[in-house]
Amino acid sequence: MHLDSFKVHYFHFRGFILNRTYKMRDIKHLLFLVGIILLVSQCKDTDDSPNPGEVILEVKIPAGNGFALLSDYNFFIGDLVDLVPNLDGGVLPYDLNTSLFSDYALKKRYVYVPEGSSIPFDTTAVLELPVGSVLIKHFYFKESNGTENYIETRLLIRRSDGWYPETYEWNNEQTDAQRTVIGGTKDLTVNVNGQNQQLNYLIPNQNQCKNCHSFDGKIHPIGPTIQNLNKDYNYIDGIANQIDTWEMKGILDPRPVSILPRWYGINDPAGSLDERARGYLAINCSSCHRLEGSASNSGFYLEYDNTDSLSLGIWKTPVAAGAGSGGFTYVIYPGKGDESILLYRMIADEVDERMPEIGRELLHDEGIALIKEWIDNL
Repeated sequence: MHLDSFKVHYFHFRGFILNRTYKMRDIKHLLFLVGIILLVSQCKDTDDSPNPGEVILEVKIPAGNGFALLSDYNFFIGDLVDLVPNLDGGVLPYDLNTSLFSDYALKKRYVYVPEGSSIPFDTTAVLELPVGSVLIKHFYFKESNGTENYIETRLLIRRSDGWYPETYEWNNEQTDAQRTVIGGTKDLTVNVNGQNQQLNYLIPNQNQCKNCHSFDGKIHPIGPTIQNLNKDYNYIDGIANQIDTWEMKGILDPRPVSILPRWYGINDPAGSLDERARGYLAINCSSCHRLEGSASNSGFYLEYDNTDSLSLGIWKTPVAAGAGSGGFTYVIYPGKGDESILLYRMIADEVDERMPEIGRELLHDEGIALIKEWIDNL
């Protein structure tokens, strides 16, 4: 019985005792209430726990290749198209302060951490999720009538020897998603800032996942840092801070500090221009542009905490940009965004010039405007 219901019965019982009017029907009522109180006293109010006898749908993680269908994992309950997370099974929705741009695709994110395991608290790097964990990222576009067009769902599965990607392409009926190794493309018409644009959307093959997720030659997550997770989320039972929630549920070790760092989204008024720009570059560029990334030989590193102005690109000449330089001299020309190679490559359309190399066909208008403003004000 829910605690609020118990309270109602308790106060009825208390009033009955104080009234001291003993009739047979009242005695029966008294015995009934006493039985309820004894029953409730053996239980505890656990809104977050499954009801006694309720069957919990267990999440399944394969030891080898991914399952044939997304539904086989039991990440979601009910009709798969509703994407209702299997909370009792350990799947939790989450969001990021600033996220990787993917041709204006919208994303829904979920995390699964096996029961009994937890994530070490760390503000210096992307969180190291324990073996058996899964990061789930769902890509979709909204149609003009408000319906959601599901495209793909990507998984990063943490095994004992590292992270492994799996990609699932949704069928036309939007009832399930099938595993794909080779990926593919989809011709879409998407509405960007009030205008329809044609898009040849890329579903990456397994090898292409390394282009963005490479860290020392191995696949690694990009988004889930304490700084990027430090925000409120509208859970099914109310709004709460994500870090607080992860700690409360036991999937994240307790924090050793009272004040948590935070990154800020493109248009977040709480963040300064520098904070918003550095957060955007960290998520969209630093997975490659770092010492451990695939673009390490560029000497151009965009981690959020990089304080070396030259390796950050300020007054830096490129190692080998070729046509990608746009005829400009400096990666970042302070005060002149329009003459900076960084901005030029964000605007470029040609495959051998644009950045990032894959996963971006459309221009990110908001990101371009942010980085231009940032460079113009350096």
